[in-house]
Amino acid sequence: MESGKEETRGLGHSLGNREFRNLFGSSTASTFGAAISLVSVSWIVYHYTGSTLDIAFLGLTGIIPGVVLGLLAGVVADRYNRRSLMVTADLARMSGMAVLTVFLYVVGFSFPLVLAIMILVNCFSALFTPSSQAILSSLVSQTSLEDANGLLWSSGGVASSAGSAVGGILVVLLGAVWGLGINALTYALSAVFLIQIASELGRPKQEAGRAPTSIRKDFSEGMNWVVRRPAILQATFGFLPIFFLSSIVSPFFVVYAASRFGGNAAVYGALAACLAGGTAAGSLIAGRFPGRRIVGPLMGVCILIESGGYTLLALSAVIPLSLLGALSAGMALGFEATIYYATMQRIVPRELLGRVLSIGDFGAFVAIPAGLVAGGFLIARYGIELSFLAAGIGIFVCGAVLLSLRGFRAFGQSD
Repeated sequence: MESGKEETRGLGHSLGNREFRNLFGSSTASTFGAAISLVSVSWIVYHYTGSTLDIAFLGLTGIIPGVVLGLLAGVVADRYNRRSLMVTADLARMSGMAVLTVFLYVVGFSFPLVLAIMILVNCFSALFTPSSQAILSSLVSQTSLEDANGLLWSSGGVASSAGSAVGGILVVLLGAVWGLGINALTYALSAVFLIQIASELGRPKQEAGRAPTSIRKDFSEGMNWVVRRPAILQATFGFLPIFFLSSIVSPFFVVYAASRFGGNAAVYGALAACLAGGTAAGSLIAGRFPGRRIVGPLMGVCILIESGGYTLLALSAVIPLSLLGALSAGMALGFEATIYYATMQRIVPRELLGRVLSIGDFGAFVAIPAGLVAGGFLIARYGIELSFLAAGIGIFVCGAVLLSLRGFRAFGQSD
């Protein structure tokens, strides 16, 4: 058994693992800061431009780098030390947010600069993500993957929820620029945690005597592994239309709060906090749920619950019901993501894990840029209510279709 792994399944044992605890600290710190800066930068852009399309463009800076670089990042994560890649990404993101903070504070608002810095930061996030997903199976035992993923996703949800709430409060009390500076500090803290992970645990497992191969061949190897398995193929790419539709909702919470509840930054922060807090709760529940053999049906039910949350947002006229809609959608997302990644980390060979997970992320996220642009146009033309309602109904239809597919329902039964 490798260093850092524990045999007993349970939350306490995962947190008792020093290596996992450092990954946990890194994830929590960086997610908390990123949530603060997301609220802050969204409010800055909407305050100065008043344009839903500019909010869509800002959202694209968080998606396009992952689409363009995601597949390459998966290959890189399977070739080089994953811990070192994550530390490098954190230091680069810290520098980018620090530069943006200083410029906005000293010089003033520049939308092109905001977009450029956010693209840079998210390019390194695209490098960070497959490495962080792939390294987990080297830190904990197979029996602890659900619990470890649940802890990571729940801590991310709690950190994002707290960060969103703090971001809204900072906008009201001190000004949005302060949130960007805090994010730079949290990326630095994340790097400090990661440096303490044993370097050998970051090295991908390689077959003995295997000759070096090209990036194209490495990628093809990962893609062929996915294509030959219908259950994984359907689970991986079946979420493409769902991510398209959900991107019409959560990125536009700032517009929803402004149009429905009088432009209250605290309400915007609360909506984002409920979505993230629900994700945390759903992840923790998933970590303790004994449902490995029915992962596909469970994910399908989560999709239906998510659609209900967005529909409630569309129909609600009062803050408590809107917060409930965001919370229920978040719980479904957290549960679904936790069981998906734990299953993939168990099934996929470790030497292919970075590539296969990046292919999965690419398949899920490739439709989001189109969804953001569509959301901007739909909301500007038809209003926030009809746009959110259309997204909720569409996700429900997608969930019903996926549940009808035999391969999707069989996902997880080959582990």
